[in-house]
Amino acid sequence: MTVHAPSLRQEWQIGPFRKGDIIAGLLGFLVLIGLAAGVGRLFAGMGATTSLTDAYPWGIWIGFDFALIAFSGVGFTIAAVVHILHLHQFQPLLRPSILAGLFGYVAVLMLLLLDLGRPDRFYNFLLFYNMHSPLFEICWCVLLYTTVLVLEVSPDLLANLPWKWPLRLVYRLMTPVTIIGITLSTLHQSTLGTLYLNMPHRLHPLWYTPILPVLFYISSILAGLSLGIIAYKIAMAVRGQKENPAIAIGLGKGIVAVALLYLLIRVGEVIYAGELPLLLTWTPLNRLWLGEILFCSLIPIVLWATPSLRRQPWVHWVAPLSALLGVGMNRFNATLAAQSAPTSAFYSPSLLEWFSTLGIVAAGMLLWYLAVRFVMGSAVKLGYEQH
Repeated sequence: MTVHAPSLRQEWQIGPFRKGDIIAGLLGFLVLIGLAAGVGRLFAGMGATTSLTDAYPWGIWIGFDFALIAFSGVGFTIAAVVHILHLHQFQPLLRPSILAGLFGYVAVLMLLLLDLGRPDRFYNFLLFYNMHSPLFEICWCVLLYTTVLVLEVSPDLLANLPWKWPLRLVYRLMTPVTIIGITLSTLHQSTLGTLYLNMPHRLHPLWYTPILPVLFYISSILAGLSLGIIAYKIAMAVRGQKENPAIAIGLGKGIVAVALLYLLIRVGEVIYAGELPLLLTWTPLNRLWLGEILFCSLIPIVLWATPSLRRQPWVHWVAPLSALLGVGMNRFNATLAAQSAPTSAFYSPSLLEWFSTLGIVAAGMLLWYLAVRFVMGSAVKLGYEQH
């Protein structure tokens, strides 16, 4: 008797339901909770609904914002790999990666709306120019880059129109649009680090450095390459298609180079600044700093650089997730843990902050899943793939 291994599509099903349907239902439930919490914050005000204070003006909303912007670097990173470096063997990653970047930025914009003291005036940066403000540049770059991401995912939507000229026009514009997107991403990913240069007496010395913009930019590339692998693997499972392990291994080699560069600059800066003695005392902040280095650089480098390990399927999950955890820790540490505050001050996020944050993140994940399952690949099916 011949026993056939279950297909990817069969493995993705539980009885009459797909695993994705169950996950989508759970995400939808979190979205509803988050929607209720978000509406409550907008109507009741920030003071009544959050634990933010003058001592702790930045909470988990900003932490998730900075982490999500880094993760959403997957869009410009994979676009650069495919369109600029012309490494077309990674073309299968492009659509799920750009979709992840788009919905990541949508989540960022929603979190920013909650974190504004006057959310009804979110448009003020469009009317009042402050050319000396890093936030002014970030706001414009995020808005423009989100528009670029919409253009980059538009072929799958335009392919369903009865007119084909819009699709052909978008494809002709794709290369300059991609270059503009990479430029905008370079600007705001690095400028996020520039924000911290305004607080030399508030940020812990292990995190404060004049080269923060460089570190933020490099780590966003590291996060982008890592999330690209995760998005590709999940997208293939959702669509019941067989993934190519060589794609993850190829990007993994690139991750080694980027993670090693980040490690050398980060450790070298601490040594150059004479801050190495700060690491010799075992404190909670030291452990957080070492945790960043471990997850962000050391684990990915070892797993991807060892030939016998990088061929293991589990490494294709653990290594990119480790890098994402390390980059996320970096953003949260710089935003919260490494910020000095009065000794009597303490910040514990309120339930509304948690519920609204989880709801927005779940909404981004749900939209990505639906787009991958029902929209992604429409242009390819109709023969309008870019050559």
